[in-house]
Amino acid sequence: MSEILVVEDNLLNLMIEADLLKSFGYEPKKAKNGVEALEVLNEGRVDLILLDMELPKMNGLEFLKIIKCDSETRDIRVVAVTGYSDSESEQQFLEAGCYAVLPKPINFGIFRSQIEEFLIG
Repeated sequence: MSEILVVEDNLLNLMIEADLLKSFGYEPKKAKNGVEALEVLNEGRVDLILLDMELPKMNGLEFLKIIKCDSETRDIRVVAVTGYSDSESEQQFLEAGCYAVLPKPINFGIFRSQIEEFLIG
């Protein structure tokens, strides 16, 4: 089953996303910031990253820059999960290397189908 890394500094959001993914049959890994996320990636490959863009220590754009420059991680699909829903922010995230942008709060009714779509492409 697919392994999905959830990078989120809000612990409630982190637990909700991880619990939903687990209930769908995925193997969620968790990180509270970009630094922890890099450590998780050093431990092994993941199939998808759900990335909060406003993080302590290293924001989402800084994290993206690092993983997109690394041959081991550059092809992992990254989905921005963000409260910034304006088209300018969305365009910035896509240009930085995100595969898609999910607005917060996540829509529980379509979250599963969105994850499946992100994994399949």
